[in-house]
Amino acid sequence: MTDVEFSNGKMIVIPKGLDKLWGFRGRLEFPIDHITQMTIESKQQLKEDGKWDCIKIRALGLGLPNKKVGTFMGNRTTSYLNISGPDDILFVELHSEKYDFLFLTVADPNAIKERFLQIK
Repeated sequence: MTDVEFSNGKMIVIPKGLDKLWGFRGRLEFPIDHITQMTIESKQQLKEDGKWDCIKIRALGLGLPNKKVGTFMGNRTTSYLNISGPDDILFVELHSEKYDFLFLTVADPNAIKERFLQIK
């Protein structure tokens, strides 16, 4: 699970608990204007859209069937994942950043997307 906050023109991603250790990241920050797109999708939707192909190879992190945390690569892209279970995934597309995409399981993805749309 991940917390997402918005402060000072940035989106701050904070992994919870052992996810910090497994994903080798305690905190990630991205300027709001580097966020191209934010959607809420199921794993099945991500597979159908071809977005799931961005996570073929685990670079650093944990890669279990129902738990993925860390840096993943695929189709010439780099993604940060912190997903677990069957919950919907907050999918974030970035530009001009180390990561091209974020795949996050959060407590209330609709509230985060709504907040993002208000700020942007």
